[in-house]
Amino acid sequence: MSVTYLTWSVLSLVAVLLVVLALRAERRRFAARGKAVAWLGLRLASLPIGLVAAAAVWLPARAVNGPEALAAFYLLMFSLGPLVYFGLHWLAGRMATPALSAGEAASIAVSGLLMVILPALLASMASPWVHQLDLGAQQMQRSLAAEAPLAHRIADRRRLLLPEIGEVLTEHWQAPPGIKVERIEWELGGQYLQTGDSTGSILCRDGEDFHVFRLTADPAPRWRMHWRDAAGSLQRSAWTSAPAEAATPAAAMAPSWTPDGFAFPVRIPRDFVSVERRWASGKVLQSGALDGQALPAPTDTCLPTPYRNRDAESVVTGVAIRMWLRDARRMGLAGFSRPPE
Repeated sequence: MSVTYLTWSVLSLVAVLLVVLALRAERRRFAARGKAVAWLGLRLASLPIGLVAAAAVWLPARAVNGPEALAAFYLLMFSLGPLVYFGLHWLAGRMATPALSAGEAASIAVSGLLMVILPALLASMASPWVHQLDLGAQQMQRSLAAEAPLAHRIADRRRLLLPEIGEVLTEHWQAPPGIKVERIEWELGGQYLQTGDSTGSILCRDGEDFHVFRLTADPAPRWRMHWRDAAGSLQRSAWTSAPAEAATPAAAMAPSWTPDGFAFPVRIPRDFVSVERRWASGKVLQSGALDGQALPAPTDTCLPTPYRNRDAESVVTGVAIRMWLRDARRMGLAGFSRPPE
C-alpha cells in the first residue's frame, strides 16, 4: 500500500467523522425545537436540490458557444445557482411538518454547502504536503534498498558517426523477465538525478529496457538504478559505463527511408529528434518528432521505430538529431534529407 493511498484514506476517514459529528450536532439543535423529522427530510432533500442547482448552471452555460461560455458559467454560478439552491431549500422547509422557518432552512442549506466545500478546499491545501510525504517515503525506501549487481545485460553496443556531431556510443540494456525498474539516475556534478524521462537525457526508456545515446568523447557516465525483482524486493545497482572499444570500428549512421517515415538502426531519445514535413502546397514545417501527437506512456521515451508520419497530407522530407557538444560548448545538429525519387 502506497503512502499516498494510506494518507488520503486516513484524511478521508477524518473528514467523514467530522461531517458525521457536525450532522449529529445539527440534529440535536433541531431536535431540541421538536423539528428533528423536518430537519431529516430537508437534509435528505439537499442532495437532489444540489443536483438541480448544478444543472441550472451547467445546462444554460453549455448552450453558449465560444469564449463567452466560461463567462456565462461564472455568471450563472453566482446568480441563478444560489437562487435555485436556497429557494428550493426554503420551499422544501415550508412544506415540511412541522414547517421550518426561512432562517432554519437557510442554515441547513449553508451547512450542506460547507460539508462539501470545506473538505474539498482542505484536500487541495493538503495535496502538496501529501505529495512531499510520499516522495520522502520513497526516498527512504530507496536508501534502504539492498545493493545488487545490475540485472540488465548489454544486448547491443555500437560506435556510430553522425555528421556535424561526431562519434556516438549506443547501448541497449535488456531487462530479464520479471524485472520492474522504479527509477534510473545519472550522476551529474556529484549528484544522482532522475533521468530517462526528461528532455536532454542521453538515456531513453522502452518498457523495462533502456537505450543510451551519448558522445563517445564525453566522460563515461555513472548510473544508479532502483528495481524490483520477480519477488517484488527492491534492489539498488550502481555502475559506470564502460569506455568505447577502440578495436570496434565506428560506422556511419543514417536513417532508412520508408514511404511514410524513416527508421534509425538504434533507439534514440525522442527529444533529440526533429522532423521536416512538406505539403503539396509547398508549405514546409520543422517540429519535434511527436509535436501535436499524444505522448506515449512514461515508460516509452524513445523515438518510435520505425517512425511513421501521422499527417497523411504531408511527407517527411528530413530528420535531424541535435546533441550538446560539451567540448565545443554548442549544439550540434546532424541533418538527413530524403533522397529524391
